[in-house]
Amino acid sequence: MVKTTPLLPGRAHALMHLTVFVWGFTAILGRLISLSALPLVWYRLLVVLAVMPLLIWWRALPMKVPPAQLRWFGVAGTLVALHWLLFYGCIKYAGVAVAVLCLSTITFFTALLEPLVFKRRAVMSELFIGFGVMLGVGFLVKVETNTDFTGLAMGMGSALFSSAFGTLNGKLAREARGEVMTFYELGAATLVTTGFFLLRPEAFVSPTTLSLMDGGLLLVLGIGCTVLPWMWSLRVLQTLPPYAMALAVSLEPVYAMGLAWFIFPGAEQLTWRFYTGVVVLLALVVLNTWRKRPTKP
Repeated sequence: MVKTTPLLPGRAHALMHLTVFVWGFTAILGRLISLSALPLVWYRLLVVLAVMPLLIWWRALPMKVPPAQLRWFGVAGTLVALHWLLFYGCIKYAGVAVAVLCLSTITFFTALLEPLVFKRRAVMSELFIGFGVMLGVGFLVKVETNTDFTGLAMGMGSALFSSAFGTLNGKLAREARGEVMTFYELGAATLVTTGFFLLRPEAFVSPTTLSLMDGGLLLVLGIGCTVLPWMWSLRVLQTLPPYAMALAVSLEPVYAMGLAWFIFPGAEQLTWRFYTGVVVLLALVVLNTWRKRPTKP
């Protein structure tokens, strides 16, 4: 069972937006690292698996979990692996803009999946806001990028799998410690990613051939942009529903494309249409926050 005290709503919202801001760097790092998607994700996971046992040992947490819970961790880990492989595949194929813009559609997918996982009725206002985000993202992808169907499908698939594991973690995070969840889920993701090398052995990159630049960036990606924000997100999900987290993630394009504009000025051009889309996304996030505000008795 969870031994940590759930955060107050205000602190949970603050930590949620800090988490999404840090996640905004993952797309930039994915672009900077020269590896293709499969070895990039694999090495990212290896860094996490090297760090998490030390953190669990330092906090003296029990590693044993019920078999049923372990199976659900495996399901979540499989979804994570598929999300990351498609996300970084989209970055390498179609660019940062397409990948992060498509990721914003997790709001719509979560509005559909959350009622199924939590066994409640769908909330029409959530579906409406999620559909609004989806339309806004579709508009931006259409007018701001020249991607083809493959790039769009990879981006949307990444969003779907992100929504699926995020919604599932919204339930699991209230039943287990975040550190232990992180270890088992990303351990399962590592196994799934390793399995893809059986299908594409030519994609394997030996550690001895990694450049110092790639090695350093993978450490930053694995520790700074995975271990820390992953555990923060699980803390947030102890207090806030997955839909709130998904809506906040729709702001990731704001951070990622803003960073891309500075780092890759010639490749990631932003126009007035992008800023219009950003305003729409911000308005939807503010609207949802206002709707979920505590009411006075």
